Amino acid sequence: MEELKQHSTSTPTQDLCLEMKKPNAKRVIKNKKKGFNSQKLRWAIQIAFFIVVLVIGWQFYTFVKYCEAGGKGFYMPRPPGVESFLPISALMGTKYFFGTGKVNAVHPAGFVIFGTILLTALFFRRGFCSWICPVGTISEWKWRFGDWFLKKIPQRAAHIVRNIPTRLTAGLSLIFVPIIALLITGVLTMESFKSPIFMYLTPAYVVAMVLPFVAPGRLWPDKVNDTIARAWKYAILAFFIHVIIIKMPVEQLEVLYTRVPFIRVADVKMLRFFINISGMALSVILTIMAFSLVSKNFWCRFFCPYGALLGIIAYASPVKIVRDTEKCIDCGKCTKACPSNIIVEKKKQVLTHECIACYDCVDACPVNGALDMKLMRDRKRIRYGLYAIMLIGFYVVLTNVARVTGHWYTNVSDAEYILRIAEIDHPKYLHKAGEFVTEE
Repeated sequence: MEELKQHSTSTPTQDLCLEMKKPNAKRVIKNKKKGFNSQKLRWAIQIAFFIVVLVIGWQFYTFVKYCEAGGKGFYMPRPPGVESFLPISALMGTKYFFGTGKVNAVHPAGFVIFGTILLTALFFRRGFCSWICPVGTISEWKWRFGDWFLKKIPQRAAHIVRNIPTRLTAGLSLIFVPIIALLITGVLTMESFKSPIFMYLTPAYVVAMVLPFVAPGRLWPDKVNDTIARAWKYAILAFFIHVIIIKMPVEQLEVLYTRVPFIRVADVKMLRFFINISGMALSVILTIMAFSLVSKNFWCRFFCPYGALLGIIAYASPVKIVRDTEKCIDCGKCTKACPSNIIVEKKKQVLTHECIACYDCVDACPVNGALDMKLMRDRKRIRYGLYAIMLIGFYVVLTNVARVTGHWYTNVSDAEYILRIAEIDHPKYLHKAGEFVTEE
């Protein structure tokens, strides 16, 4: 739900009254004087990985500049980690791996990183999103800054501002999710968009955009808008799975990896896209960044298809946030702290795919043992320090195993990069609607 009911800070008297609701329960109030907690540890790890990403970006930019100069000047080896910014390539690599049993040699690190992330969701829920992902880090820093600002304006105004991004996204989702569904089912094709019928549907588009803003709250509450808005990322995920995993034959992937020039310099094309970004793309990015200031994890909750995939896989994870109903004092602090707007205070187990395992709800809980991350079978408590070690250790170990076993570095040599970058404006390095030029 986009906007949850605001909970005021409890006074000692209020806390005592809450505890009296369950007189037979044993409660130990947490020591709030601690200087270190799960949130601070998570922020430290976020910053560390963010610095790593910045270093990778600088290394790759330097490498491309070296190649553009024809192999002259300051040399920095191409960092394989840059392939983590090629998510579609990673999905293609996954299909190729399960179809052939081989790791593609063009972007092996991208596949390894993607596969590792999927496995982290299986074992540790969506911890990658809140502890490692640089986009998630930026998103969190932005909404926390925006939250600090919104607390300084009247509550009613803050409520309206917080709801605008969700309602706007819900309106767009009402338009595009059905279109994506029709594309997946084959009712529509890319050629269909040239039909004049789409022009006649303009009134329907306007109604869809306006409806989330004007519909009566009793019939169309914020929860409905939030659910509709979240549907967008699942529609995008379904589209990618349909196009790549289901429809794309392995033989076509073999051709892409061996005979398509674009694939061999896809990382360079990605860099050039951001360096020479178009006005439209820049406007979209700036809009998402602006909305991220007032809407918690705006991109992650509504648009990230791989976050959606991790959430689906996380249903099978053995670790979950568990609430002890006997110890809980119903203060609502866990719900208020949740960046995914999950109503934690009403759940015995947080099973939803939106949980990003950030431990913020556990950290906010004032009672020891009332809310914890637990291993479901034996109900063992997993403290945030142990969770961080397991999550980060798993990620680091698997990526380094790939490095040692020869599934990390691309087979595109520096000499080939120099030659291809020199002619990268040639039409053979373009693609249109998934159609690529091949070379012998």
